[in-house]
Amino acid sequence: MSGYPRFPAFVTITTSYNFFFMAPLYKVVLLGDSSVGKTSLVYRLTLDKFDENLPNTIGAAFLSKEHSSNEKTVNLEIWDTAGQERYKLLTPMYYRNAKEALVCFDLSCPESSFDRARYWVDQLKVLGPSDIKVRVVGNKKDLVDENEIDLLRIRDFCSENNVSLYLTSAKLSEGVVELFDEIVGLVDQDFLDNYVEPTDSIQPISLLSGPRASTCC
Repeated sequence: MSGYPRFPAFVTITTSYNFFFMAPLYKVVLLGDSSVGKTSLVYRLTLDKFDENLPNTIGAAFLSKEHSSNEKTVNLEIWDTAGQERYKLLTPMYYRNAKEALVCFDLSCPESSFDRARYWVDQLKVLGPSDIKVRVVGNKKDLVDENEIDLLRIRDFCSENNVSLYLTSAKLSEGVVELFDEIVGLVDQDFLDNYVEPTDSIQPISLLSGPRASTCC
């Protein structure tokens, strides 16, 4: 039994408050198939916890966390989107105003999982904001021997599409904080200096969570 409460698919978590300074909002959207570990990555960052039995997100979950790196501070507005096929048509509305997209795949079944991650990279080119930064995240590195994974095809794809590749383990807390440190540390100074809070926002879809399913098929 987990030591922290279950969250429904529609949830807002704020992990830090500062009533004298409101850091600029910096929207990050997580994309990828079900069960690649998107929610686990966010929970590791925001709660520093891991639960193998987290249910799949249905709709979208919204979480926020103030994060500092390289003498820069932003309020990360993280959107954890559903990976099920039937929700693909809904996902593009969560791209709006996003500054970063993390396209996640499962390192324990890289062939099938990464092939589906390529779909999201292609979709972002067509439907994403013109200035969005895309990063590809291979999660579950604790389940594999990196020396036995053929990452050449994945690295070539990332190079051809001008996106960065990161290998993480939400379970072992490897590479997760470092990923978000890099995101925040590389935020454009012009964005911070000229920040204007958005007047419009997208609300998550409130639906019940479904059972976890395997993506290796």
